[in-house]
Amino acid sequence: MNQTSTTIKSLNNLIEYSTDFRFQRRANFKQLHVALIKHFFNSTSVVLDIDHQQVCLGVDMIERGAEVCIEYTNFTKFLKSCVRDTPENHTFYQNVLHYYSRTEAVA
Repeated sequence: MNQTSTTIKSLNNLIEYSTDFRFQRRANFKQLHVALIKHFFNSTSVVLDIDHQQVCLGVDMIERGAEVCIEYTNFTKFLKSCVRDTPENHTFYQNVLHYYSRTEAVA
């Protein structure tokens, strides 16, 4: 398995771990979720509403800002859909993995 696929697999594992809401976690995974969504949509802000299964994004438009709300049915799948296997994204993903490997051990 090459470095690229290992990074994506590890990130998907972290997403699964972080979205298992049955347990209290030491790490602040909301920060992870917001970072992944912001990165993918290139948004200026992200508001998560887990209870209503909705994500609201602040996006820059020509000379104005706008808010876009996205509804989802499965938060884990939504976050995984925000992961793109491109060379441009790998540094960001590796930094995320490095941060969370130091914050909390992830299986």
